[in-house]
Amino acid sequence: MMKLFDAPFRNRCARLDDMARRHWGTRLLGRRLDRRWAGGSEFVGHSDYTCGDDFRYVDWHLCARIDELMTRQFRGSEDRSVHLLVDTSAGMQLGQPAKFDVARRLAGALGYLALAGLDRVEAVGFADRITAQLAPVRGLASLAKLLRFLDQLPPCSAPVRMRHAIDAFTRNRPHRGLAILISDLFDPEGFEAAVDRLVLHGFQPYLLQVVDDREAEPDFAGSVQLMDVVHGQMRRVYLEEIDLVNYRRVFAEFRAGCRSYCARRGIGITQTRTGTPWEQAMMRMIRSATNRMVAGRGA
Repeated sequence: MMKLFDAPFRNRCARLDDMARRHWGTRLLGRRLDRRWAGGSEFVGHSDYTCGDDFRYVDWHLCARIDELMTRQFRGSEDRSVHLLVDTSAGMQLGQPAKFDVARRLAGALGYLALAGLDRVEAVGFADRITAQLAPVRGLASLAKLLRFLDQLPPCSAPVRMRHAIDAFTRNRPHRGLAILISDLFDPEGFEAAVDRLVLHGFQPYLLQVVDDREAEPDFAGSVQLMDVVHGQMRRVYLEEIDLVNYRRVFAEFRAGCRSYCARRGIGITQTRTGTPWEQAMMRMIRSATNRMVAGRGA
């Protein structure tokens, strides 16, 4: 049995898929993933018109009845790709539960939604390089293969070097689409350059930041022993309350900076903690993406 993906996991994902379809239609995170038409002919439903849709697929009769632009969706009409990029670096092993475990569960749930929408799904583990990758799969029949890959994805003892890993990822990738980056974003060199590289190479980034509760609000003081998980070095320090206040302020500023960067670039981001059930984080993603869709239609 897989450690992370027990029997109820698929049922929870199915409920989330129903909710997402009511809000997004057939588009994961409410986004068009790829605009290459593949000539499908089996009608499967409608979705809201968004900028860039082909007017040939607008259902004008339905538009006249409901006074909204709607496009017809056909099975196989779009060749869409979703790339799940999971941070496997040493820092992701921290937390209760570990950030790495939470990241993999979220990747599994997002993979379910994408596979249910007939998208092509690829999963990649990275740290200072690409550590593992699953070749693209399609259809819910491939869900077990995806979940098995995520369950067995090995952690890495190396620090994260996000830009280096993303440079390797973008080479020889003929299918662009949506790239969901699942990480704590604790890259000493900054995560922004890596995300900029994704945009430069034609991907649509979405950031899913996972942090531990004690990283955000440490509850220890006095004489403590800290460990550098990357280099294995121990250091004993004395922390006063003012030190914790300053740390919490800097940490909050870092997370606000992540949101500000994404807002300036028009990139979606969801921030969650290890103490938050993964289903709640997914529901926040659904609501956030829905609000972005509504705001986009009102603009």
